Amino acid sequence: MLGRKGQVLVEFILIFPILVMLLFAVVDFGRIFVNQSELETALGIINDIDRESINEQVLYDEINKNTKNKINVSITNEEDGYINIILTRKINIITPGLNLILSSPYEIKTSRVVKYGQ
Repeated sequence: MLGRKGQVLVEFILIFPILVMLLFAVVDFGRIFVNQSELETALGIINDIDRESINEQVLYDEINKNTKNKINVSITNEEDGYINIILTRKINIITPGLNLILSSPYEIKTSRVVKYGQ
């Protein structure tokens, strides 16, 4: 009977690190999806801003006034009066091994093309 308890303990010790790494990976992917959703939501602010006076500083201030983790904003000019607004945020990956695959800090990016002026 004592040998059986020892076998269960050894099996648990072998499986436990794998379970912990899976748990951390789930948390990391959850953080990635939540941050991606926050960036997509932040792009909705563009509809409330005057398109004639839009610039990176105005967007940065408007998007980041209610967030604790700052979102980086960049604007690139497209042709025919359109601009491409790109929002990025970097998050640190906490899962050992996964940070080598995804590169830590992992950059989340979303963009939208909008008509400049109206």
